[in-house]
Amino acid sequence: MILTTTSRAAAFGLLFAAGLLAAAPTHAAITLQPGEWQETATGTEDGKPVPPEVDKSCMTAEEARDATNIVKEMKEQMQKDAGACQKFEVRESGNSVVFAMRCGDAKQFLFDISGTYTFVSATRYSGTMKSAVTMMGKTMAQDKKIEAVRVGDCKPGTATGK
Repeated sequence: MILTTTSRAAAFGLLFAAGLLAAAPTHAAITLQPGEWQETATGTEDGKPVPPEVDKSCMTAEEARDATNIVKEMKEQMQKDAGACQKFEVRESGNSVVFAMRCGDAKQFLFDISGTYTFVSATRYSGTMKSAVTMMGKTMAQDKKIEAVRVGDCKPGTATGK
């Protein structure tokens, strides 16, 4: 699934969190339904409310097979943008995934993110994320709430993958 710039920054610490599970012991996978998903992120940046961000993307059958892929893809993107992760913790509990990660270099580009994704059903999940993104000595703090719902089958031309 594609993340917007603001939700990507929140997700970087994001979404949702799935890559964290790659290092964790395996549990029964939380499975989502493939198709077109709509993700709505609300919250604050540096304590000020920001307009909601709505993003639609197509989740493939492979991505949907294990909902923790949301976190794995977040970690991969963070490492591309910021560099190696010094902290990568994930815990799966029932239908929730709790994560924390710190990637990058404080002198250039650093993501410090923690959050929880709760998978309500195969067609709906929600999450909360707190992040601090430091770039060239300036830090931006975000506090986000994410609601995602499957809205139908993928349409031709809909972006796939995160």
